[in-house]
Amino acid sequence: MNFYEKRLLRFIVLFSIVLSILYVCPVSCSWDQTITEIDVTYEVSPDGKNIHVLRQISFENKDEDTKFWRGYYSNFNYYLPANAKNICAYEKEKGNRLSWKFMPDGYYCFNLDKKVWYGNKYVFFIEYDLPCNINTAVFNIVEYGNRTTVIVRTPQSFETDIERKDYQMLEKGEYNEFVFPKGANWQNPCQVICVNHTEMREIKSIANLSEKDVQVTVRFWKGEDAWGTRILNTTIQSLLLLEDVTGIPYPVSYNITVIQASIKDTQGYGGFNQGSKGIYLLHTSSDAILIHELAHYWTRECHYSHIWLDEGHADLYTYLVLKKTKPEIAEKRKNRTLKTYEELERKYDLNLSLWKSAESFDSNNAEAIQFGYSKAFTAVFLVYEDLGLETMKTSWQRLHELDRIVDEDCFISIIEETSGKNIEYMKGYL
Repeated sequence: MNFYEKRLLRFIVLFSIVLSILYVCPVSCSWDQTITEIDVTYEVSPDGKNIHVLRQISFENKDEDTKFWRGYYSNFNYYLPANAKNICAYEKEKGNRLSWKFMPDGYYCFNLDKKVWYGNKYVFFIEYDLPCNINTAVFNIVEYGNRTTVIVRTPQSFETDIERKDYQMLEKGEYNEFVFPKGANWQNPCQVICVNHTEMREIKSIANLSEKDVQVTVRFWKGEDAWGTRILNTTIQSLLLLEDVTGIPYPVSYNITVIQASIKDTQGYGGFNQGSKGIYLLHTSSDAILIHELAHYWTRECHYSHIWLDEGHADLYTYLVLKKTKPEIAEKRKNRTLKTYEELERKYDLNLSLWKSAESFDSNNAEAIQFGYSKAFTAVFLVYEDLGLETMKTSWQRLHELDRIVDEDCFISIIEETSGKNIEYMKGYL
């Protein structure tokens, strides 16, 4: 190799090195390429304005592809709740605000203040607000992995229920703090429900039913007027439809009161029918739960001896009412209940004749309770599907007219007499 060839070769090598140094490209931040730790606080404001969320995000670039200055991190992708407002991000040490944009795939892309090379750490903060009502706050803790510290801070005057119970509770002045330390594994959303019990307000109206006028009263906390109006309208509409789908006029002598309630009031259930004392309805419950509780005014007048007959029919009546008002929700709810029974049938050895519903509902017994309800509905729904609504209405009218305790044998006997069909297959569920 002559002198000029050597100089040319050195120039090519030198040019390649310079080019490789200049060609350092940014990469997008990803969970599997960094060590990411998060400290997040959810604080419920005592005035009911919002739920303020503060996230401190600390990550270390361990991406092997960025070694030797081959790349760096300059942005961070993160999902925030769809109802998040007043979003801001900053680097606290410098007070620098970070820019961000919402991406088509549903996440936020935060532009960092510097290039994060391999082995470097970077800390920044994200703040945003979640909506709440004056006296009620409902939100989900949505985290992933086991490198997150979660603090839920609520005013001491608020009753707070958190779906997960593996927290430490601390009293901090006028607030309670529920702390989930690092190491707790997060996979599924965890619901938080906060209620500030204030004096009740109420609205009233009359349901003009087939044989009588029934006064409906809805009691609710200050600031929950929209909830109260919705519940009042749904109650009146549902009472009329329950008369229609059962073929039985409103069967009790008293008026109806629906009371907005907390988890503690309903013992963990979505609703609780206490007869003439009223229905305690969890403030987060759907219309389906309200209809189910109203349906008990009919099922209890049939004097069923077993809870599965009472609850199975209440759920069937709910389905029939929803078919007229919200058919899509009716089908989804029905299919979900039938699927729950199918999926859990082998896990739980439960004869409906022996089923007793638990006094309270929580994360420890939720699945077993849901299975009992799903099996009760499945058994009653299969009979309804086999015989049709008109035959079932005739049977329900006869059962109501008996004015005595209706046990399983009596129920099957009346159904068979009315329909002329054999429903011995029901005993397979008992």
